Amino acid sequence: MFLTDKYHALLPIHSAKGGRKAAPGVISRFDAALAARLGTLLPVPASPLAALARLADLLAATLGDAVPALSAAGQGDASAAAVAAHLDAGVALLDACNAIAARVDRMRRRRLLSRLALHLLSSCNSPSSTQRARAALADHGGRGAGAPMPLPSVPFVNPPRGAGCQLTGPARVLLAVNAVSSLAATAAATILGGGKLNPASFPLVLSTDLPWAESFNALSSQLAALAAAQTSEVDAVDEAVGKLAALLESSTAGESAADDEAAVLAAAQEVEKRTEELAALLDRLSDAVNGVFRAALRLRAAELGSFAVGPADKTRQK
Repeated sequence: MFLTDKYHALLPIHSAKGGRKAAPGVISRFDAALAARLGTLLPVPASPLAALARLADLLAATLGDAVPALSAAGQGDASAAAVAAHLDAGVALLDACNAIAARVDRMRRRRLLSRLALHLLSSCNSPSSTQRARAALADHGGRGAGAPMPLPSVPFVNPPRGAGCQLTGPARVLLAVNAVSSLAATAAATILGGGKLNPASFPLVLSTDLPWAESFNALSSQLAALAAAQTSEVDAVDEAVGKLAALLESSTAGESAADDEAAVLAAAQEVEKRTEELAALLDRLSDAVNGVFRAALRLRAAELGSFAVGPADKTRQK
């Protein structure tokens, strides 16, 4: 099920209200809140999936703050241009959320296969159960299924150096939203697999005059290093499953049965430990991605609502 199906109630767009004067300091408060949140993620957790979930929480909070910030920043041609320029990036973020949710579901199905294999090995010690366990582990490894498609990215366009604070209020808010969205999508693509990205793919903000740019760049660099290490919990499960599968292959060949039995037991315990750790992290990440999706829908509804024609305008057009 796509996340759009779950949260379709957030899609209706209401008519925009009349123009408002910009609230003093609203953009400064938005920038300061983002800088503070980015700082709380430093240093990044050693767990890649935990780091990704926390980054998703930060993105959801940033999207949530953007709605009132855009509303308070007022309306006009410059505001409309900034919103229009961000609409495609908003769609890309929703697509990325759907793809990440599908990837998490795929990982959950693979976990069920490893649990099935462990059940077959523990319930009865027979050649048929061992063969079925081997088949389940082979399916877990995705043999014959092909590599998953790379996760989609969210493009990020840097403003010229030193031009960040010269942007209009709405443009500054949406620049921040786009930067954090791009960072989260890039981190997900590398941590969850399906395509290798160069660490240079992680976005950096060139306009260091923005209050949150320094902490953003520090977080991006640390996430790039974490992802490049390729030591995620998913990799740990795959390694443990591969070791167990190899031991089952060798045991069927009749190699030192007593020693193999002890090795298989130890490998099965390792798979069980790793899969349980992964399950909790996937649940946490799934909740965080759902939060991003809901917040992105609300922001998109607010953006599109700013272009809607109110009843009074319709009357004047008659």
